[in-house]
Amino acid sequence: MATIVQLEPNSYVVESRGARMVLQQTHKGWRMKTRSATTRALSMGGESIKDFENLKQVEQHYKSWRGIAALIESSDPCAH
Repeated sequence: MATIVQLEPNSYVVESRGARMVLQQTHKGWRMKTRSATTRALSMGGESIKDFENLKQVEQHYKSWRGIAALIESSDPCAH
């Protein structure tokens, strides 16, 4: 299973199966930026972006991000 790594105070990354996913907190919630072979081919090198209102939605959408809410809550109760 992929490991969630904290990059900055409100930024986390998971690298799994050739994909790099970066989760960042925004003023409206959370933003996931994904870069994989598929996104590189379809967007000529770019990344896909998906916004979420909360961490529960992130965990429901991405299996590799399950546990991020508990991880963030244990390190900073005010983060989400």
